[in-house]
Parts: sequence; structure tokens; C-alpha cells
Amino acid sequence: MIQLNKIAVAFFVLLLMTKSSLYGQIAFNPHATESFYQITSYLGKEGGERANTFQFDWSGLNVNVPNWSLSVRLLQPVSIVEAAPSRNGQTFPLDKISFRWTNDNGNPNINLQTIGASRNDILLQNANEVMLIDRSNTALQSYGNHSTQIFLYGTIKIAQGKYLENYQSANQWGYIQYRIPLIYTLYDKDRNVLGTRAIDYQVQIFPTLTDGHLVDVEPEYSLQIGAPATNAILRFFTLQDYTDGVSLSFDNAVKVNSKTNFELRVKSLDTELVRAEGGELPLSILSTQLTAGHGAKGITSNSNVTLSTDERVLLSGTSDNNKTAQHFNLHYKASLTQPQILSAKPGNYSVSLLYLLIPK
Repeated sequence: MIQLNKIAVAFFVLLLMTKSSLYGQIAFNPHATESFYQITSYLGKEGGERANTFQFDWSGLNVNVPNWSLSVRLLQPVSIVEAAPSRNGQTFPLDKISFRWTNDNGNPNINLQTIGASRNDILLQNANEVMLIDRSNTALQSYGNHSTQIFLYGTIKIAQGKYLENYQSANQWGYIQYRIPLIYTLYDKDRNVLGTRAIDYQVQIFPTLTDGHLVDVEPEYSLQIGAPATNAILRFFTLQDYTDGVSLSFDNAVKVNSKTNFELRVKSLDTELVRAEGGELPLSILSTQLTAGHGAKGITSNSNVTLSTDERVLLSGTSDNNKTAQHFNLHYKASLTQPQILSAKPGNYSVSLLYLLIPK
């Protein structure tokens, strides 16, 4: 069982932070080619690769928007727009809907890889704004072009499971349809709004569902990294950061189901941390560790591991029941030597990590 993760380290020099930049005219135009999801099976539903398009247009040579972010949140309460009340009397739960980045239009400077977009499912939340891109590794900028247009593509997925029965119509012969209004917001680095767009999604559930025998089956082994931890960013701002290093922790970020005792391993998919504009730093500046979280059983070892392209054991754990999930807290630390501080160019350095669950 494997799980991909992305981590970035950002270095800033105060002198450069005082230099002014111009946003220019940026047009943010998200739209959905698939906004109607018809549920006929317990397997749920996932849209196509380009179910959602995020279009960015700008003109001018001085456009520069670093560390921009993109979010989604529920604009108004979910409502039933067709048929009788649901069987449990509630509207469809937003946390059963997820977003996933799928593709881009191949711009060499600004694409899903360079901005550090997670390719894992990002769960939506009823009450909170959810970041789809949190402080992009790559700025929206002109790169010498008079006009620029980029497209990022994502899909929406309705989770599978027997829970869908609760949200069918109370009338056993009737369909039920829910309206889920979402709003997408583009921010600059200071969380100033650059653009918004509201899109209505409709979820219709059939009165009878197929494939019930294929869902809610507990896997013998599974590994999940929580959405907030899939795009970790460690930032150096102050003198103390450069002196002591920078740490970042995610509580209960790693979820494991295992039928037997197991090991969790990590390796880097890159030989160095790379800066998009040129420059690199060694993997040895980064280390990671797992500690016990919710439901964790016996831990026989959990060393602090310096990153490498070789697989390294993060944690050895005990388990005899795959039906009970164990959670672990994920910790990162980045430390620089004096020569590295003096030679590193300011900017964002990124590396992709691979997490593995190994039965024992």
C-alpha cells in the first residue's frame, strides 16, 4: 500500500519581500462541465477528468502573484429540490463529496506539478472553507509573455457506501435530488480575494441502487494521508527559523488499517529539493517522524528519519485487526547549515515523498 505526498520548503529574504510587484488584470473563471451527478449504484459517482475547469487569464509583462491560494466552501445550506424528504430526514452530507485535481493544459511554468497540487481526494466540509491549493509553490506570472492563459482541471466524487440508503427518498418509488451550492475563491498571498465564482451541483439518488455487495468491505491493509498533510509547506521567515530550523506537525494525519503487524516506510521520489526557477538543496535538510495518534496500538519503533531516495522505516506497529483504524501524527523538520543559508536562493523548494505500508 502506497501514498504520495508533497512537501515544500520556502526561503524568504526581507529585502526581497519589500520589493513591489504588480498583479495586473487577472480573470478567474471556474466552470463545471459536469454539475449533475446521478447516483444509481452504491459505488457512488465520479465525474470525468475535466468535470471542473479553472481558467486563469491575464495580460501584461509585470503580472506576479506569488503564494496564491484557491478554496471551495458551501455557499448556502444543502437543500432538497425534488421529491420527498430523505429516509433519515437529513440533507446530503458534504463530507461524502470530495474534489480531486486531475490535469492541466501543459503550461511549462504553471501546472499542477509546479504549483504543488495534491492528487489525493480533498474532502469538502459543511461549515469550513477547504483549500484546494494552499499557497502555490509557483506564482501566477507572465514569464515574458504579453498574455497568458492556463487551465487546471479537477473532478468531483460522491463517495461509495451503504450510507446512500439514508439519503434516498422516503417514498420508496421516488427519486430525490439535492442542490449543493459551492463557491470557489482565488486569493493572493495575504488572503485578499482576487476572484470568486459560485457553481450549483445537483445530486440525484435513484429509488433502488445496485452493486451493494461491492461496498463497505474492510480492506486487509490500507494507508491514507489526510488532505491537510498532502501538501506540507515549511517556511523560513525569522532569524530564529534559520538558527533552530522549522517544524510542522499534522495530528492524526496518517491512517492505517492492518490485519497484521506492519511497518510504515518513506522515501523521496526526487534526488534533491528543487527550486522551479533553478537551484536545489540536499534531502538531508529534511527529517520526518510519526508518533501515536487516535487509536494507535503498540509502537515498537518510531525513529526520526532523514529523507533519502532509499526506503527508510518510520514506524513499526502492532495490529491484529484490520477493522480498527490506527492514526499517527506526522512531524516534519527542516534545518539548514550555515553554508546552505548563505548559498540558498530565496524561493520555494519542493520534493515528492512516497509512503508505504508493509505487512509483517
